[in-house]
Amino acid sequence: MNFRHFRYFVTVAEELHVGRAAERLGIAQPALSQHIRALEERLGVLLFLRTNRRITLTDAGQAFLGEARAALRHAGQARTAAQRA
Repeated sequence: MNFRHFRYFVTVAEELHVGRAAERLGIAQPALSQHIRALEERLGVLLFLRTNRRITLTDAGQAFLGEARAALRHAGQARTAAQRA
């Protein structure tokens, strides 16, 4: 798992729409959907409930969202610290 997976997940979770998230990320919607499915397979949990073109976060998705945001925030802080050193 890498930070791109976290960034993709957080963007989909914020938009709750894969098409808008893909547009925001500058990637194709099918590729983003594939990345999210691969992340779910790797974690062994469903992060989103998908029904009739609507998606919502599962309980696992809610829990993962906070940690993914924290990981991205820490990665940014680490990059800044390294650049300042």
